Amino acid sequence: MASVGALRTCGAPAPLTLGVSHMNTPHLDPVRKVLRSLQVEAPPSPWKKLGMVAIGGLRAVGFDRSSELLLVVSSAGRGVIDCITCAKLARDDAEYYDHEEYLEAEGIGPLSGTMVRMSGILGGGLPTTTPDGWSLEVITLEWPENNILLVEPYCSIYDVLYNKPSRFKKIGSESELRACGFSFTGNTFIVASSSDITVFGRTNG
Repeated sequence: MASVGALRTCGAPAPLTLGVSHMNTPHLDPVRKVLRSLQVEAPPSPWKKLGMVAIGGLRAVGFDRSSELLLVVSSAGRGVIDCITCAKLARDDAEYYDHEEYLEAEGIGPLSGTMVRMSGILGGGLPTTTPDGWSLEVITLEWPENNILLVEPYCSIYDVLYNKPSRFKKIGSESELRACGFSFTGNTFIVASSSDITVFGRTNG
């Protein structure tokens, strides 16, 4: 895999090349310059970090379609997290690989009887935009570091090419990223690595 200048959307298994050294993409240099200048910082309003949940051997995650409940599958079984409170609501320690090849998992606890679409080491993807236009991008400039960007509504990481201000923040950097994306309601989003889940939410609901 190329080690410099790859662009990856959240949960996508194969990056789209933003500009590796052997490619003729000097027109993207302004974008690279902006991206390399970024430091990890708190997300802009109305978002805030709600907490972090340790999950050893994380394999995949998936949101319930109508709530902020997140199903987690790891090497130690399944769990359900409430992304509003970061509380663990249910736990099943039995190994679980059923439906993994279909990027699905059966819920437990408050999600019992629900088949949840998953995103993780085998592929898949969480929503990368909200109904009101916020979006997430995962950028790989120096492999294996994945830079997670929160982009303001209806803006783009390429705005600098059109003499527009860059309206996004680098909210994280992960070398073992499993998934990141919004809930289907658009009120929370997560960044999941192989060992933990960082949860963000809106301050106004």
